Amino acid sequence: KNKGLDNYDVVINAGFAGSAWSGGEQWKDEKVVSLLTEWVNNGGAFIGVNEPSATDGYDTFFRMSHVLGVSEDTGARICHGKYSFDVENNGAVVDGTVLAGKNKVYLVDGETKVLAADGNMPTVTTHKFGKGTGVYMSSFKHGEVNNRTLLNLILTAAGESTDQKYLTDNVNTECCYYPEGKQLVVINNADTEQTDNS
Repeated sequence: KNKGLDNYDVVINAGFAGSAWSGGEQWKDEKVVSLLTEWVNNGGAFIGVNEPSATDGYDTFFRMSHVLGVSEDTGARICHGKYSFDVENNGAVVDGTVLAGKNKVYLVDGETKVLAADGNMPTVTTHKFGKGTGVYMSSFKHGEVNNRTLLNLILTAAGESTDQKYLTDNVNTECCYYPEGKQLVVINNADTEQTDNS
């Protein structure tokens, strides 16, 4: 809040409601919400995981729901309808990605695009907000496939292509190029032989 966000392209807010990771009571500070909203509107990418910006006492449980395009129903919306959706994977979500759905998450408007779902529960969404983007992931567990999906979401939210030099086409491998030594290092994260077209 005090140092600004001008030097950043992406902010990730991941955690459960009330935890330090999610932000806890800090989300009751209007200045925090206002600064992040303005930053996304000007081209930033806000990625929320689990219960991002969650706090009680407001019209939506996720304070950044207007940016994320989703919120969580804590019981107050029982008589309100929900937006229906079709899954429109833009290629960012890799086949085999495993994310646990939350049955109380709902779309806050019809502009939110659902990239992945677990039945009728959106697990990955994207939402344009001004010049920026909000991305929601219902959960995250470390693993090669999920890691690549997160990388893809970060890149696409920041307006970058997922088809970049030095990004492997195999989620089980990573690479790094050292220009001064003109060396490309490819790492195999699997316990079996892998091929790659880097």
